[in-house]
Amino acid sequence: MQNDFIHLVLSDEPDGKDIWRHGSASEFRMNCEFGRGEPAGSNVDAWNLGRLDMLDARFAHLSLSPLADGGEPWLFLKLVLQGAMNIEQGADVRRIGPGEIVLVESTRPYSQSFDEPTDLVALRFPARALKERGLRHALRGLVVPDMSAADVRSIGELVVSIARQHGETSVGLRRRQGEQLLDVIDLLIDDPVALTRSRSGDATLFRAKRYIAQNLRNPDLTIALIASAVCISDAHLGRLFRADGLSVMRYVWDSRLALAADMLKRSDKGRVQISDIAYRCGFSTPAHFSRVFRERYGVAPREALATDACEAAIWFGAAGARMEPH
Repeated sequence: MQNDFIHLVLSDEPDGKDIWRHGSASEFRMNCEFGRGEPAGSNVDAWNLGRLDMLDARFAHLSLSPLADGGEPWLFLKLVLQGAMNIEQGADVRRIGPGEIVLVESTRPYSQSFDEPTDLVALRFPARALKERGLRHALRGLVVPDMSAADVRSIGELVVSIARQHGETSVGLRRRQGEQLLDVIDLLIDDPVALTRSRSGDATLFRAKRYIAQNLRNPDLTIALIASAVCISDAHLGRLFRADGLSVMRYVWDSRLALAADMLKRSDKGRVQISDIAYRCGFSTPAHFSRVFRERYGVAPREALATDACEAAIWFGAAGARMEPH
């Protein structure tokens, strides 16, 4: 999706179908064909949830199929609210009715058609977003979860509730909602392999990094605390981070300093308190923060706010020498 928010409407104007086809192809990478019946009134609103795109749409008397562009694999979750969608991938043909969900991936051609006015919400996200979590990210065909399962119904209700917000919430909240959806979406995939995902090293490393990000303000964040939070030993946690290129505490300090640099960049330079940033990023004292910040970026935090030259050294020269954990 090219933009943060998209509104596309199929009008009954003479060039309405051409405009719709162009918008479908350019914004959503979908080819549109029109069937019998009146498609005017079809519309799509789409917005970002961090790494996900959410669509709230009504389609009538048309069919859609992904353009073959050889790009990265994408996964789609489609939940019908009213009407029905026919979806076909290979020899697998399904009719998805009100309240039902289907998941499909883009690596194999598929098509979806709407013979009647149909309301639905959909999610689109890169398969690697699940792969990074150690979750199943390649489907062998269409997946239609059992809507009688409480977990499946709950996830469907979560998707609908976020769709009703219509992208009007803050960017930060939408990003968190997207991460929440990525964390639970694998529960919709009926595959025994998914049950062992929590033992995956990639998934454990992801959970550890997420815990660190959520607790950077805690000055007492330790290897033992992080390992306990993800239910592994200190030694195993250390091995996972070393395999990823950094020690655990070096990753923590790099994350704290990156957060501090971002806060300095975004702050009101006439009002910012260096000590406030220090404590909010988990440093025990402002002096300690200033010392390690200078070691990392070559300038003190207050100097970074004083001149454009120092600011440039931070924002564009941040790839300088790494510091050792203190």
